[in-house]
Amino acid sequence: MNETQRQAYLDAMDISVWVRKPATIRRDHLLIGPGSGSMLLVCREAGERALPVAADICRYLGVAPVWAWPDPEGSPEHPTLEKAIDQFLYTWVLLMGQSLAAEICKGRVPDVMGSASIVVVPGLDELSQTPAAKKKLWRHISKHHDFV
Repeated sequence: MNETQRQAYLDAMDISVWVRKPATIRRDHLLIGPGSGSMLLVCREAGERALPVAADICRYLGVAPVWAWPDPEGSPEHPTLEKAIDQFLYTWVLLMGQSLAAEICKGRVPDVMGSASIVVVPGLDELSQTPAAKKKLWRHISKHHDFV
């Protein structure tokens, strides 16, 4: 008997089949890119680092930041943001996007975590498509230029 027939028999007898729900992937563990700077920029995925707006941000900052993104598999062997800050001694963290920040910080985004100031800025997709978002980012960075 194949699976389709088996399911039809169970349905005919009004027997519900329980299926194991896959584990929820936790998006609070990060993959950390190469580098050793004191600034961490967290984006949604690795490919976003190659966007032209990402290069603009790096040029504007005047430093080579370290990039990170959520581990798509949620592996506990990769650090959470708090552990990454403690391990690599980041002093500034830019979280690219409000929803990403909420995922990584489990809802509440603190102003300071360990040794790092946490700043939430628009996501790279919004920054690349919306001049007003980019202008807001430049103003925000200029206002807090002491971190560059």
